Amino acid sequence: MAKRSFFSKIFGTEKDSTIPQTASEFKILDGTRAVFTRYNGDYKNDADIRACIDAIARNGAKMNPKHIRNFKGNFENRTESLYNLIAKRPNELQNAYQFYYQVIYNLELYNDSFIYIQRDKDLKVTGLYPLDFSDGKLYEYHDEIWVKFKFGYAKERFVPYRDCIHLTRFISDSGITGGSNIPITKILSMKHVLDEGIINAIKTTQSIRGIIKSTKAILKPEDVKKMRDQFVEDFVNNKNYSGIGGLDSTTDFTPVKLDPTTADESQIKSIDDKILSYFGISNKIIQSKYTEDEWNAFYESVLEPIGLQMSLEFTNKIFTPTERHFGNEIIFESNRLQYVSNNTKVNLLRYANNIMTINELREVFNLAPREDGDVIMQDLNHIDSSIANDYQVGNDSKDETKANPNHDKHGRFTTGSKKIKLSKKEYGRLAHLINSNPDKWKKGKNSQIIDDKEYIFKYNSYDDFNVIERRKYKK
Repeated sequence: MAKRSFFSKIFGTEKDSTIPQTASEFKILDGTRAVFTRYNGDYKNDADIRACIDAIARNGAKMNPKHIRNFKGNFENRTESLYNLIAKRPNELQNAYQFYYQVIYNLELYNDSFIYIQRDKDLKVTGLYPLDFSDGKLYEYHDEIWVKFKFGYAKERFVPYRDCIHLTRFISDSGITGGSNIPITKILSMKHVLDEGIINAIKTTQSIRGIIKSTKAILKPEDVKKMRDQFVEDFVNNKNYSGIGGLDSTTDFTPVKLDPTTADESQIKSIDDKILSYFGISNKIIQSKYTEDEWNAFYESVLEPIGLQMSLEFTNKIFTPTERHFGNEIIFESNRLQYVSNNTKVNLLRYANNIMTINELREVFNLAPREDGDVIMQDLNHIDSSIANDYQVGNDSKDETKANPNHDKHGRFTTGSKKIKLSKKEYGRLAHLINSNPDKWKKGKNSQIIDDKEYIFKYNSYDDFNVIERRKYKK
């Protein structure tokens, strides 16, 4: 069986595309051409640049892609093949984390990131491939925009722009391509000078510098050279392991003091700050020493814009206009609550039971989902509006009396230790007054007056109390 290259795996053929003669280079409003050229400098191998980009890519790659459909009030999380493609394995060589890491890495490094959408004969998406091209150029052909990619020094491919997911950073004047990397290369050129200065200063200070002087009569040039070489051999070239030198009275060695000048700490910090600002990141994010507020700032200013751009571009390029009309979208979410402090998580667990499902709350604590966990827990202060009138105002009927000093998290009444019979209306009013002011109660026995009745109850914690006595209240 013939071997196929990765190039042919993506594009279906080993041969280059032939650009049709009727295709013309795409021009923007000012008449210039839109060209994608990747800078071939070595700045991607700079330790500071790589640290910044890695921090953004490794955190951005953890965002959760979802295929949703939101049409006429009906919301669905779709879990068909497209979801498996975008969330688990976009192509046969990369899992989802590796794929999104490379996409975001290219975006931050080159300011342009392209993903080729591979489709079968039925136009179903079968693969997503990040393109590592050397340069590209836009063309107009058959009233559409096309892009010619050049890979390395030889292979070229001419594909419709609609089949490419295109992410940009620092939008250029064309409004289509990403901005140039000239600003960062200028910063790195200054950094290179500083680094070289430090290296040369270290080399200089670690070398022996001095003058050997002989008190003998005028020596021949070859004798001077011999004297110097002998000194170097004995004391410089690691032959003298004792660290102690010796000269006779006819020879003097006068050291020359060298004090090379290097950049001060403020100058070095200025360059480092410029690099961090260029990527919108801080040292604490890079070193994973961030606080809850610092993480939220990083998420909102760096990761969230990337997620928003990916959501829009994936949706527009993967789905047809008809599919988008019926509410199909690709969204990228990040569970920011995984990075909050433990105190915030505990408070969330106490008060968010009316808006989050059990599994969503478990995810905050990095716990596995439960089979019955896709339900929202509700307390008595947050109930369905359709039953609020019966619950709060009361609907006296044959179910009016219940042995119900307690209730579970679903709002169902249960039996307490003493069977104090309360109507739904009576119990609902009492529960509302107790739960709406949890700081008022001390643990243990408390009382609450409603109209002409006094209720004695044992308060345990929020939403957990036992009615132990009901008596007539005398004013």
